[in-house]
Amino acid sequence: MWKNYFKVSFRNLMKRKLYTGINILGLTVAIVSFLAIALYIYHEATYDSMYSDSERVVRFAQKFERSGEEQVVAMTPSALVPALMEEIEEVEVATLIFDYSIFSSVLIDGGQGNREESKFAFVDENFFEIFNLELLAGAEGKLLTEPNQIVLTYSAAQRYFQRPLLTVGSTIKVDGTDYQVTGIVSDFPSNSHLDFDFLASFITTRHGKDPQWSPANYYSYAKLIPNTDKEVFAGKLDQMVEKYLGEQLRSYGFEVAMLFQPLTSIYLGDSQLKEMKPASDIKNLYIFGSVAILLIIIGIINYVNLATAESTERNKEVGLRKVLGAGRPQLFGQLLSESMILSTAGVLFSLLVIYLLKGFFMDFSGVPLRLELLFSPLGFSLMIALLILIGLFSGFYPAIVLSGLEPLKALGKKFTGANEGGWLRRGLVVFQFFVSISLLLATFIVKKQLDYMQTVNLGYDREQVIALNFHYNMMEKVSSFKNEVDRTGAAQSVSLSNSLPIFIQAGYSVSPGGDNDKDFMITGFAVDHDILQTLSLNLIAGTDFSKQDINQSEAYESQSEMNIIFNEAAIKEMGWEVEESIGRKVNYNGLICNIKGVVQDFYFNSLHHQVGPLAIFIQPSEANWILAKLPKGSPNESITKLEEVWKGLFPDRPFTYRFLDEEYDKMYQAEMKVSSIFGVFAGIAIFIACMGLFGLVSYVAMRRTREISIRKVLGADAIDVLKVLSSDFFVLLTVSAIMAVGFGLWFKGIWLGGFAYKTDISLSIYLLSILMVLIIAILTIGYRTLKVFALNPAKTLKDD
Repeated sequence: MWKNYFKVSFRNLMKRKLYTGINILGLTVAIVSFLAIALYIYHEATYDSMYSDSERVVRFAQKFERSGEEQVVAMTPSALVPALMEEIEEVEVATLIFDYSIFSSVLIDGGQGNREESKFAFVDENFFEIFNLELLAGAEGKLLTEPNQIVLTYSAAQRYFQRPLLTVGSTIKVDGTDYQVTGIVSDFPSNSHLDFDFLASFITTRHGKDPQWSPANYYSYAKLIPNTDKEVFAGKLDQMVEKYLGEQLRSYGFEVAMLFQPLTSIYLGDSQLKEMKPASDIKNLYIFGSVAILLIIIGIINYVNLATAESTERNKEVGLRKVLGAGRPQLFGQLLSESMILSTAGVLFSLLVIYLLKGFFMDFSGVPLRLELLFSPLGFSLMIALLILIGLFSGFYPAIVLSGLEPLKALGKKFTGANEGGWLRRGLVVFQFFVSISLLLATFIVKKQLDYMQTVNLGYDREQVIALNFHYNMMEKVSSFKNEVDRTGAAQSVSLSNSLPIFIQAGYSVSPGGDNDKDFMITGFAVDHDILQTLSLNLIAGTDFSKQDINQSEAYESQSEMNIIFNEAAIKEMGWEVEESIGRKVNYNGLICNIKGVVQDFYFNSLHHQVGPLAIFIQPSEANWILAKLPKGSPNESITKLEEVWKGLFPDRPFTYRFLDEEYDKMYQAEMKVSSIFGVFAGIAIFIACMGLFGLVSYVAMRRTREISIRKVLGADAIDVLKVLSSDFFVLLTVSAIMAVGFGLWFKGIWLGGFAYKTDISLSIYLLSILMVLIIAILTIGYRTLKVFALNPAKTLKDD
C-alpha cells in the first residue's frame, strides 16, 4: 500500500514541477541552515569535553577583595598544585600551565634558522594525565620529567622536521637553549580552551624547581576523585589558602579566596581576568538555536501554504478518488507520502550542499563543520527524526484539508477549496515575514554597535601605531633601538609598555596614606617616559613624565617618592577634583607617590566594561611591548626603516609587528561572528519566505487568470493588476513589520545591555529593515504578476 502511495505521489510531484521545485529548494536551504547551526552549537557547547573524565576536572582562580571591590583572576601561584596534591585527598592529580606567550614570543630553531612562535607553554609532568591528547610518538609517562624537554604537536613538528613522527630524541633550540624532543602529540582540538604548539617541561623554570606562593602567573587544574563533595572540597581549599596566603595578603589590605570552576564551563562561563582564550556568551547559542528552529519552521510553512493553496488544482483528483472508493485514510496516507518524499529530498540535497559549503563555513565562522557527526549513530538517528518531523509537520494539515473535501463539491466547477484555511495561510505568511524582518533588524543592531566600537573615540590614538613584542633578554638594546628610530625618523614617537593599551589587566592597589584615605583596587600601566606622546593621551591637568622621573624599582630601593599619572576615574574614586589632585600624595601599592598629572579617561578594556581607575607609572623593566607611532601617510616606508633598525640590533629575531587598530578589532571577534551569522541567516530567512511568497502569488495569479485577462481587456495596465493582487499581501507584511518592531526593541535591550558603552539605535534602522523586505516582496509579487499579465486574453477567456 505505502509503495503505491509513494509511486503515485512521486508522479504527482514530477507533474507539478514549480510546486515541487519551490518546496525542495525552500526545505533544502532551511535544513542546510539548521544543520550548520546545530554543528556550530555542538562545537561551542562541547568545549573541553573531549578530555577523559572532563566532568571531574576543575580550574582554579583567585578572588581578591578589597573595600567591597572584587576581582577574579584566572591565574594562581606555582605552589598551589604541589600543595593541592599533598594536602587535599580529593585531588587525584593536578597540573599547571605557564603560558609563556603572555610575556613574549619565543625563537624556535630546528636547524633551518630562527622562527618566531607564540603558542608556547611550560607544563609539568602531570599535564597529559588530565589533558590526554593522543600520543603519536614518545614514551608515555616520560615526556616532561626532566629539564629542557619539549613535546611538539604534530602540526608544529611538521613545520620543523621532514619526518615528524621520527623526531623523538632530536634537539631543537628555544631562544638559543637546546631542548630534547620527547614526544609528538595530536594538535589541540579547535574547541579546547588550550591551544599550544610547544609544551616544555615546567621543571626547567625557576618556579618549577622552587614553587612559590607569589607571583600568580600560572593556570592550575585538578582532577578530583569520583563523587567528590564539592562543598567539603571548597572548605579544605579555603583552609589551605588561609594557611599560605591569608595573613600575608591581609597585611596589604586584601582578602583572598581560591575559586574553582568545572573545566567544561570555562569557555561559556563567567569570563575572568587573564583568560588564555576569549570566552563566549552562552546566550549566543540560545539565539542561534532559536534561529535554526525558526528557519526550519518557515521552510515547513512554505509547504503548508503552497499545498493548501493548491487544493483548487487537486480538487478533481481528490473528488474522483473518493467517488471511486478511496477512503479518507487512504487519501491522507498518499498526501502525507508526498510531504515525506519532499522532506527526504530536502535532507539528501542538504547533505550534499553542506559538504560543498564546509570550507566556506570554516572561513566564515572560524568553526570547522564536523560532518562525520551527522553519520554517527546518534547523528543518523537525529537526521531520521528530523526527516520524519519535517515530513509530518509539512504534510499533516494539507493532508487533512485535501482528504476532507466532499466529492460533489470538489468536482464542481465553482469549487473554492483554496479558500479553506485562508486565515491560517495568512497567519503563516505573517510569521514568515516577521522572522525575516526580525533577523534583519537583529543584524543591523549588532552591526551598528560594532561600527560604534570601531569609530568611538577611545581617548587615545590607535591609528598608525604598531606594536612590537620583545623578549626580556633584549632589554639592554631596547634603548638603542629607540634612539636609532628617533635618529632615522622611522617613527614620530616610540614608547615601552607592559600591555597593549587596548587591554590592560595588571592589578594594583591604592591604600590610605599620604593625602588619601580611600582604599581601592586599580589597574597599573607600566611604561616609559614617552607613553603619553606615543598614544596621544590627553593630559588634562599637571605635567607629563620627564627623563628625570625615577622608576618604580628605584623608588622602592631608595624609599623615594615616585611620580605617577592617574586617570579621571582614579581621581574620582578618591573623591578629589582633577585640578586639586596635582601634587597630592597617595599610597600606591605600598609606595608613597606624587600625582604629577591626570589624563582623560580612555578605554583600556573592552567596551563591555566601565572605565575603571588607572595608574600610569614608570617601570620600563616590566615592559614587553614597543609601541611606535608612525608618521601620517603610507606606513610602508616607515615600517621598512623600522625593520632595518630592528635587524641591525636584533639580527636573530624576526621582525614581527601588529597594528594597534587591528588588535583592537580582534577583541570583538565574538560580536563580529554573531553579526556575520545573523546577516547570512537573515538573508536565508528572507529567501525562503520569498520563495513561499512566489509560489503563493503564482497560485493566486493562476486562480485569477480570467479576472486579470478581463481587467486587461477593459484597459487595466500592469500596475493596476499588481495593486489588486498585492493589496492583501501588503496588509500581511504590515502586520509582520509591526510585530518585528516589537522584537527589535526587545532584542536591542538584550544585546546592548551587555555593553557599558553603546550606540543609539535610530528609527531609520527599523525603517530600513522593513523597506528592504518590502522591496524584495514587491519584486517577487511583481515578477509573477507580470508573467500572468503577459498572457494572451484570447486564450485565457476562450472557455468562457
